[in-house]
Amino acid sequence: MSDVVSALDMLDLAIGRAEGINADADIKVAAKVAATVRERRGFLGETLVVALAGGTGSGKSSLLNAIAGRRVAETGVLRPTTERALAWVPDDPEPGLVALLDLLEIDARFEQPVLPKLAIIDLPDHDSIVLQHQQIVERMLPHVDAVIWVFDPQKYRDPLIHEQYISQLLEYQEQFVFVLNQIDLLGKHDLSELRADLTKSLMEDGIASPRVFDLAAAPPGAKPLNIEPFRAFLRDTLGAKSVAAGKMLGDIRRAGKQLRHAAGVDRGAGVGFEDRWPSVRASVVQAMTDGLGFDDAVCRVGDFVTALSVGTGGEFGSKLRDAFSYPTIEEEMRAAISESGLRPTAPPDRSRVGALLHTFWFGDEGGDNAEAVPAFARQLENRFGQGLFELLWTRSELAATLTQVEIEARLAESR
Repeated sequence: MSDVVSALDMLDLAIGRAEGINADADIKVAAKVAATVRERRGFLGETLVVALAGGTGSGKSSLLNAIAGRRVAETGVLRPTTERALAWVPDDPEPGLVALLDLLEIDARFEQPVLPKLAIIDLPDHDSIVLQHQQIVERMLPHVDAVIWVFDPQKYRDPLIHEQYISQLLEYQEQFVFVLNQIDLLGKHDLSELRADLTKSLMEDGIASPRVFDLAAAPPGAKPLNIEPFRAFLRDTLGAKSVAAGKMLGDIRRAGKQLRHAAGVDRGAGVGFEDRWPSVRASVVQAMTDGLGFDDAVCRVGDFVTALSVGTGGEFGSKLRDAFSYPTIEEEMRAAISESGLRPTAPPDRSRVGALLHTFWFGDEGGDNAEAVPAFARQLENRFGQGLFELLWTRSELAATLTQVEIEARLAESR
């Protein structure tokens, strides 16, 4: 679990460095993920917490009853019968599990001796017309270690579950298990075709290698079909610690990617500043010494800042424009000229009024610029180059930190 800690600490660092670069709303989302993961770590023990999710009539409750070998959850066909989440938990549950269920406000708890390292939460139907049911499902999912998605032959391609849930949670796909329930309603040929179509639809969602189990949890007048292999899978294949860690690492990676995308650092953290700024600085010096004028020099810096703000975009682009607005650039340019002792060359076609203004701002021409020109260049570096670099450096730090989040999470997943 120390691997999770390293990745989580790096995400916390990225969240801190995102201030002023990402929008507050983006930062709050990532901070909530980090807080949830830290909270979830406190509940970790030997118990694997699995959620049963699916649409109305898919047979989630019947599946739980079949796994349990007795009636635990109410079942129904025409309407959602799981009004609230309930939990099937080991006898003498671990304190961490009890704390997690308390946090999730799951009061209906049924103790069992069948699978001592497994707790199953039966969620309300995700497609229920009762809005509260949907809210319960969406609130529970971030807290569980694995999800069993239950389908029935009639609604296995339900776009709601595919588009709004599964395809939006691909970071967690290693923690997904899929069940095709009610296979007693199908012939062998139909089952084969339907199973293949379900697998295809899951791969279209982005699931690389879907794990699909065929079973009938409650065939009329008969015992459950294929329930023992599925129970054995839950008992022997899903390792509580590895799945729990994988779930948390998936949360961390997902939060890091969302911050990275929102910050726009995928397009390049430094936007080529160190290659582009020297030529801009040289062109400003040239504008002031070749008679192109003060306004031209200001525009060259302003255009560069605009290009940087467009290249970075978002909150950071706005921050660049605010820090180097045109009034600020004009003020700093005059200060750079004054401090360096530069005598700008006047435009050749200046009017009498223009000549007077030029003399007012920059003094009489004729001064020696041999030392003033390099001094002016240094002033430009200090007043513009350094400030822009420092701002862009904070963005580069965020990009590097988010890359390290991904590295730490992937290294942990490979162990």
